[in-house]
Amino acid sequence: MFLFSSLLLALTGAVSDAQPSTAEVRATVERSIPYIEKQGLWWIEQKKCASCHRVGTMLWSLQAAKQHGFTVSDRLQEWTDWANDKALTKNDKGQLAGTTNKEGVVQLLFAAAPSDIDPETRKKLIGLLREDQKPDGSWKAGGQLPFQKRPQPETDAVSTMWLTLALLTAADDPENQKTIQQAQQYLAKSKPGKSTEWYVTRLLLAISQKQNQQRDQFIQQLQSLQHADGGWGWLTNDPSDALGTGMALYALRKAGVDIQADSVRRAEQFLISTQRKDGSWPVKGTKAKKKGNIEETAVYWGTTWAVLGLLECLPQ
Repeated sequence: MFLFSSLLLALTGAVSDAQPSTAEVRATVERSIPYIEKQGLWWIEQKKCASCHRVGTMLWSLQAAKQHGFTVSDRLQEWTDWANDKALTKNDKGQLAGTTNKEGVVQLLFAAAPSDIDPETRKKLIGLLREDQKPDGSWKAGGQLPFQKRPQPETDAVSTMWLTLALLTAADDPENQKTIQQAQQYLAKSKPGKSTEWYVTRLLLAISQKQNQQRDQFIQQLQSLQHADGGWGWLTNDPSDALGTGMALYALRKAGVDIQADSVRRAEQFLISTQRKDGSWPVKGTKAKKKGNIEETAVYWGTTWAVLGLLECLPQ
């Protein structure tokens, strides 16, 4: 089935009209889990870094898979505790490491429901997000993100949206309310981006804030960016890849788009038919200097996002 679907996609540039079965989706996710665990653990042991493109999405995707009944490593809690501790430990400059990796902290927060994490740890992690907000309400993207192949203001806007999404999960905390308000004022003036991720985070914000009219608007815009092969590129004009497609599928399903919808069905089929034998997906680098090459870190990030998107298509 995998080989036939891949050949069909290569020859026609289109996907099958058939609705992918639950068994096909589960098999695709299951094939990815060993890759995510192996390469994620390698990063933890060799790099000792809870970076935004690695450990955060590793834990998020594995926790989501576990919640859907998949078997994951019994070391998952150990890895989660390590990442949380790492974010709250001072680096060699005397800063809490998470303040320079806020996007990764967001992923740690989304990796577990509030009831699944120590309340004090969660409060400290959320507190890291309030640090370094600029007077205009935005945050500067951290780590390697400013070197991505999209305009710097867009990268900052996307980071600001991710941080706002995490802060909104604790909007009842008075300490967060002013920070959220300032971010919302900045984002209200944010121009549409060139990346699928911009539309994804904007849609997730509309969902989180119960802005139904804007939600429907961004659903339509995101669907209009879907390519003929069923996928999305990380940049809207790029060829389809697992990173853009996984993000888009995740957001559309969170927005309530039906599992039977054409956009969902075609995205599922794209991911099922393009997965590699080792459970990963080929993804070109998101950095400007490496945009033409398939990069290991982009492959990993794309694979975790493909899993997050596909899991949203499974019964709870």
